[in-house]
Parts: sequence; C-alpha cells; structure tokens
Amino acid sequence: MIDKNIIRIINEEASNFDFLGNEDYLKGREVIDLLQNEDFQKQFICDSLLERKNKIKTNVFESKLGGDWEDDSQDARTLTLDYFLKVEYKYDQEKEPIKFELSFYSDSIAISKTDNYDSGRVGGTTDSDVAPSGEAWFNGFNWTDINVDLNTTEGDDIKFVAFEKAPIRIKMLFIRQFVEEYINNYTSMGIDTPETKDNIQNVPYC
Repeated sequence: MIDKNIIRIINEEASNFDFLGNEDYLKGREVIDLLQNEDFQKQFICDSLLERKNKIKTNVFESKLGGDWEDDSQDARTLTLDYFLKVEYKYDQEKEPIKFELSFYSDSIAISKTDNYDSGRVGGTTDSDVAPSGEAWFNGFNWTDINVDLNTTEGDDIKFVAFEKAPIRIKMLFIRQFVEEYINNYTSMGIDTPETKDNIQNVPYC
C-alpha cells in the first residue's frame, strides 16, 4: 500500500514547482497586459506632464545628439537624437513599480537657429575695447519629428495607443518633458518657440 504521507508530500512539492518558469511567465504577461492598457498609458502621460516625480523614476541608458546645430545660424537646419530611458512607474501606491523602457529618436528634427552675437571691437585704448558677447538659441523646433517608442525591459514592442491618440499639443508637451533639458544642456542653447510657452494647464486632457 502506498504511504498517504508520501503522496501528500509529492502533491505539495508538485504544487510548489514552477513548471518551466511558469510563474515568471505569468508575471511577465501581467506586465505586458498592463503596459498595453490604454488607460494605464494615459495615466503615465498625465503623471509625466504633471511632474509627479514621486511616481516616476528614470535612468538614461543611451543618449546621442547630432546634426548641424553648431553651424552658423543661417545654415543650421537639422538635429538627430537618440535618447533611451529605463522607467520605474509607481502607478499604484499599493503595488510594486512597473518597469519599462521609453525611447525618443529621430534622424531629422527640423530646426532653425538665431543669435544676438556682437563681435565686439578694439578701441584706441584697453578701456575702450568691447569684448565679444551674445548667445544663440533655437527659434524653430519641430517636436513632432521625434518618434516615441514604448518597450518592455525585455525589448518587446508595446503599441503606445494613448500617445498616438493624444492631441498634438499633448504629444509635444510629453516629448518636451523628457528631452528638452537634455537638448538644452548638450547644446548650451535654449529653445524659444511659441509652443514652449504652452503647459498642461492649457490643454484639457488630464
């Protein structure tokens, strides 16, 4: 006769056995389902725009800026951008943060640039010399030339439905929220265009 205690132990062990990593698979599936949820995506967009830093942590793992932005103002036309982030988003204070990746990239961002440089002058004496002065800034910047991708930490593509459906002003605000400071710091130039005066309070979305 088979010992019932042995059967009980076998059943307990079998129930605890993570068959082929099934538990990890189910957790991963749960994260993907959440990331694909349009309401979740919209909440993330709004929390980003409302600067709820207690809910969102980001870490840049790759960044690159190029183009002809260093050329003279009349010649500067294009920026290129790669800006990739790891994100931890605590969408629910009762749950663990959701981890995913966010990418901003473009091979051609249309720009224009202006400046108020004064080359200075050399006077008859040191006291009458005028040192060169001035600064340059972007007076044109096409934010919609920047692509936005949402991915799992494993690299799976997630359709960013809420972003695709968002009004154009929300899209620009969202992109600016993540990349504007990086562009300003890298180029040592500000972005002064009409849409930079916009903010989330002016757009009925969140």
